[in-house]
Amino acid sequence: MKPFLPLLALSLASCSSPFGFPGLHRLVLILPEAPASWSGLGEPSFEVEWIGAEGRREAARGGPGGRVEARLPRGLSQAIVARPRLAGRELSPAGALYPSRLAGGEGRFVLPGPGPGELALDWAGGYAAEVWRQLEDWGLEPRRFDLARLAGEAASRAADPWAALAPREAARRLAAGRFRADALRERAAFPASLPGPGPWAPESPLAAPPRAEAGAWAVELPEGSWRFVGREAELIVSMDAAGLAAWVRIPGP
Repeated sequence: MKPFLPLLALSLASCSSPFGFPGLHRLVLILPEAPASWSGLGEPSFEVEWIGAEGRREAARGGPGGRVEARLPRGLSQAIVARPRLAGRELSPAGALYPSRLAGGEGRFVLPGPGPGELALDWAGGYAAEVWRQLEDWGLEPRRFDLARLAGEAASRAADPWAALAPREAARRLAAGRFRADALRERAAFPASLPGPGPWAPESPLAAPPRAEAGAWAVELPEGSWRFVGREAELIVSMDAAGLAAWVRIPGP
């Protein structure tokens, strides 16, 4: 499996003019429905973020299945992120890469045509959007990397890409030129028991929910550190390579 290579030419394609239709692109951003794994704690709210007409980050709020109107520099590559809050805590986001996820893009760079459009934000797209934002936070140019391909690989190789490879680690490997798509494979998971009363919602929207069993909650977790949110507290669960789990309960805000 070849490693991902920076796309040095992609910064050229990210310009909105003269390649195609200059100006602003009016988009309706469609928010996803809440995942079933969060249903025991009610509905999340979303804060949606994008780079707006003036080149600055803008935000709006919405609910599951809602629609938010945004005006973007037409064709300028960016990550659109919808950050959910559930029981007063932020969880892993939904999102999309613009413009590659527009209709007809199929994950490739596309130049948007004239007129308004729609863009569905989804949970799988949130993983790639989070990698984009991590690269930005480090002062790197995300447009140098083939993050549209990353989004496709993450969606096809793992039911839950957050459990396969944390976005921060994916960004670190991309920055070092050592990212390989097979790092997004499913990992071995071990059984763990979470305390009551619950219910507990996993931080990742694509993770399987814990199952109620005799006053506790059963779940399978790979090696690593995992976060769960409840009505009045959150859990940080550590799973070691031998399948031994330990957890710490953190009181709610």
